[in-house]
Amino acid sequence: MDPADFAAPVSSFPAGKTVRLCFMGLDEQTCARLRELGIREGCDACVMATGDKCVLALGASRVALRREVAMGLFATDAG
Repeated sequence: MDPADFAAPVSSFPAGKTVRLCFMGLDEQTCARLRELGIREGCDACVMATGDKCVLALGASRVALRREVAMGLFATDAG
């Protein structure tokens, strides 16, 4: 089975969990902006915080996302 079959919104993972982004269920303009920020399919990110804002750690960078955007990013447990 494809790991994307088990993907869940990034916002559903607890803080401290490392996830692997599988796909983006967002409009193309938002996807393009996220890719510019380094958030792309196949990347690993650590969920730092969830709630109204979702904070992802990508290496040394931190990216804060609105909850609506985080709910459109689908990932699996990277472990």
